[in-house]
Amino acid sequence: MNELLKKIEKIFKGDIASDMATRDHYSHDASIFELTPEAVLYPKDSTDIQKLVSFVAKHKKNHPQLSITPRSGGTDMSGGAISQSLLIDMTRYFNHIRRVTHTSAHVEPGVFYRDFDPISVFHKAQIGSVPASRDICTLGGMVANNSGGERSLQYGNTENFVKELKVVFADGKEYVVKPLNKAELVAKMSQGDFEGNLYKKVFELIESDYDRITTARPHTSKNSMGYNLWAVWNRET
Repeated sequence: MNELLKKIEKIFKGDIASDMATRDHYSHDASIFELTPEAVLYPKDSTDIQKLVSFVAKHKKNHPQLSITPRSGGTDMSGGAISQSLLIDMTRYFNHIRRVTHTSAHVEPGVFYRDFDPISVFHKAQIGSVPASRDICTLGGMVANNSGGERSLQYGNTENFVKELKVVFADGKEYVVKPLNKAELVAKMSQGDFEGNLYKKVFELIESDYDRITTARPHTSKNSMGYNLWAVWNRET
């Protein structure tokens, strides 16, 4: 791993920590599990993440253990914020609140909910899904696991408040992900590139098992299972 870290240092503008004290600090989240990362990386911008994803994809074959785990507040209770490989902390540099209005907000994933909430309240707006970890969680974490909370019965989970996301796919490029209608989906799938093929494969997977997926949907007033296949593609809408 030391040789790989030396190579990453040449393409990475952010900070890299591999000392034992840092690794121990990041070996826990809010779960009962413990995994010690090989290194903790603090990307400065999207380019850092894109280069890192491309690097891992390139070296994965010769180093099967190589992986990336993003982390913000570390309040995940299922072990989702810990890793035995490369862990990316989003709170050091991705912590800007870009814009907040009465109807929308543009924020980075490392923004803590406690910092965002009073600003949104000032604009007479609020995210309806308020998790129990509101004082220590981040908006990126809320989006990542589709957080719910005490107001979810009335307003639904976090997915109801996400208009679009900028994400880095496995090809190391940044894309905008947002809800699509059928015509937009068809256009996306016809692109013939990495993004288009990803949409095509997901669509075909769900469409081929559409009835089974739809039937499996539980009829409950609150669902804390994260993201669900039955919510990805709806033939009617």
